[in-house]
Amino acid sequence: MDYGNSQRRWLTMAIVLAWRAVSSRSAAAQDRLPVPLVVSGAWAQAVPPEARESKGFVIVRNTGTTMDRLVSAWSPDVETVRLRERDPVSATEFRPAAEGLPVPTDGTLTMEAEGPHLALNGLRQPLRSGDMIRVFLRFERAGEIAVELRGHDH
Repeated sequence: MDYGNSQRRWLTMAIVLAWRAVSSRSAAAQDRLPVPLVVSGAWAQAVPPEARESKGFVIVRNTGTTMDRLVSAWSPDVETVRLRERDPVSATEFRPAAEGLPVPTDGTLTMEAEGPHLALNGLRQPLRSGDMIRVFLRFERAGEIAVELRGHDH
């Protein structure tokens, strides 16, 4: 038996498999480039224990070169999370943000009490001041970003 050929074949196969593993990791790493969105100022309106609805607010800064859009959100702590925006026809009403909320290039999306916000419907437990709710924001380009909303009495 020629053990030299056997060892060379094994070594060649090991090198090929190692190269494929390294190559596939590089491609996967490129798919997960750093997200150019920075989320800050996350909080939610604290509500009485019997309340089942609240509002959530965040500031999203786009440091990238491409506009993005917040298209939806979800939470394990709430039945539904809806994106809401001011109705341009009414000075006091809000409507669903059907096309999402834009995050302009080198700009900011600011959610605030009198502006766009997250409608938190069906709280699974009371949201008191200091309590936390985990929310996952889904962006058109950046994908999903998890944030913690801390209950505040505002």
